[in-house]
Amino acid sequence: MGYTPEQVSQLLDDQETTLYSLVELQKECTIQGQSIANPLVQEHMLHGAGRRIMVLRRTVENIYDLFPPSTTKPLPTDTLSDVQISLHAFVMNLYGVFENWAWAFYHRHDLQSTITDRRKVGMFSPAMKPILPTVLRDYLASEVITNWQRDYLKNYRDALAHRIPLYIPPANFTPEESERYSQMGSAKLDSLRAGDLIRFEEICVEQDALGVASLMFLHSFTEGGEPKPLLLHPQVLSDSKTVVEFGTKFLAHWHERS
Repeated sequence: MGYTPEQVSQLLDDQETTLYSLVELQKECTIQGQSIANPLVQEHMLHGAGRRIMVLRRTVENIYDLFPPSTTKPLPTDTLSDVQISLHAFVMNLYGVFENWAWAFYHRHDLQSTITDRRKVGMFSPAMKPILPTVLRDYLASEVITNWQRDYLKNYRDALAHRIPLYIPPANFTPEESERYSQMGSAKLDSLRAGDLIRFEEICVEQDALGVASLMFLHSFTEGGEPKPLLLHPQVLSDSKTVVEFGTKFLAHWHERS
């Protein structure tokens, strides 16, 4: 089932304002990073967080350009692969920008003697939370952000990095279409075995005409029970807004420590 025309319009408006917010956040991250003499702080702010925010912005643009929310027909295989590439880059840099901000804070406040194990440096790390300014600590401890970080950010990033890459199904099928698609899959194998590449291509075209575009993404079909797919277009905007919301708070308070 696709988005309604009203939802499509809202998503496109929301995308425009979100991309603008990411541009402004990157600018401020660069300005504040350059104002600190410590080269390690500069590196994590400019070449870490700043570069990741730029990638987040560009991947959202790519996803919406390649896979407009108004899409109804299944995407060509290569186009869908390009959307998944952007989704993978988005999730990895979404996770990473919080890590860069944590390292920038760590070096700005010379926390080497406070957190001696580098593996415990992280914006969501229990070792680091008590040192953060109250505003940031309270934000990260909120139920919404705690659930988002545990159930989505870490879960999907870890799956992408270590287990099953994020996946957008090629199409949604009715039961009849699903059965037909499976039958044609067997016919494709038969045509390959017979060396009939013309028939193979014909079946591929027939398969591509079945179903409607899937607007969801997920990783494993088997881990943790039933798969829990997420709507692609609103999710990347929601995640981007979280980066902007936290990043704005971080840049307003990272000179403080508890």
